[in-house]
Formats: sequence, structure tokens, C-alpha cells
Amino acid sequence: MLEEKIDALNRIYELYGRYTKTLTLACRKYCAHCCTCNVTLTSLEAANIFRSLSPERRAEIRRAVEPQISRKRYQPEITLNQMARCCINGEKLPDEQIDPAWGPCPLLSDNACPIYDLRPFGCRCLLSTSDCGKTGYAEVDDFTITVNYVFLQFIEHLDQPGGFGNLSDVLTILDSDLDANTPYPPQARAGNPRLIANRPIPMLLIPPEHRSGVIPLFNELNAIVRPR
Repeated sequence: MLEEKIDALNRIYELYGRYTKTLTLACRKYCAHCCTCNVTLTSLEAANIFRSLSPERRAEIRRAVEPQISRKRYQPEITLNQMARCCINGEKLPDEQIDPAWGPCPLLSDNACPIYDLRPFGCRCLLSTSDCGKTGYAEVDDFTITVNYVFLQFIEHLDQPGGFGNLSDVLTILDSDLDANTPYPPQARAGNPRLIANRPIPMLLIPPEHRSGVIPLFNELNAIVRPR
């Protein structure tokens, strides 16, 4: 089951990679302005990272992220699919705080990512058409933002009953469980105070003006994940 989900996850990554190749981006190697300690991921993405690394590399990752647990970082209160459910029900969304000044990604080394090929979607979708170092912010067109939301919703749906949270939290929790030789760690599901339970897609966050453009990507995502 886990291997099937990881295969589906990597197919989603490949699909998104094909989409981003159609964009003109300023992003390049050693450009790490977006690489902060606030990146999030699912437990499935963390499992994908760890199952691809040697025990020695996993130990290096653990040593890098553990100090971040005592520092300020973005810890989401709801997932994207929970947000979509709130929109359906007309409920107020939490006022979440996030600040890039809280520091860089704990994995970053000399402005390069040591797990770049395995990086989670929260990193892959950090794109900009301008140099963030010059402008001070990323510039992303509205359609790509919608595409990012759709991909994030499908990844969350795929990782049920897994969890979602800050990269440092998820990697620390999951690595502990993998050391106990559990194939799909129970602590990465609901019940851990540092993680949120993933939810099914209640509706896709697609504005009317983007629906026709998103349909081809939706059809491919639906073929990979097949939400019910």
C-alpha cells in the first residue's frame, strides 16, 4: 500500500514538473530565498524521503531538523482540504502566522538542498517569475497558484490517513517511527499534537476563470489518485 502511494506521489511530482517547464521562471540553483523553516509536507512525502536515503543520511537529516523543534516556525492549524471544507460551510479560517524571518530551512547547506530530487511539493511549488533577492518577494501568476492548490489537495487526499505539518515536525516524528520498523507510522496519523490529520477533497479550490485551463491537469491527477 505504501509503495503504491509513493509511486503515485512521484507521478504527481513528474506531472507538476512537466507543467513548470511551460513557465518562465527566475528560480535557479543556489537561489534559496524561499527556502525557510516554514515549509510543510505530508507524512507520505516524508516517508518518500527517508525510504530513499541510507541510515547514515537519515541520521544527518535528524541531526539537522531536531534543533528546529525548539525554535519559531510555521505550524499550520488546518490542512488545505480542511480549508476547502470551511469554505463550503462558511466557517471562519484560523489566523495563522508565518514569517520568513524565522530562519532558513534546517536542511539548507551552502544555499543548496541536499535532498533536492526528493523535496516535497511545498518546496516544488515555491516559484517566481522574478528574482526574489531583488524584489523581496515571489511573483507567481494567479493560474499557477490555483494549479498549486489543486496539486496540494490531491497529495493530501492521497496521504490519508497520514498527517501534515511543518517539515521539521514531520521528519522528526516519522524518522522515530521508521526506526521502530513500522511500514506506515501510526504517529504520522491523527493524534500527534504537532501534526494534523489529512482529509479527503471536499471540493477543489478553483476559481471559475481557471476551470477550463485546469481540466487537463485535473484529468491526469484524477487518473493517478482517483478520489472518492
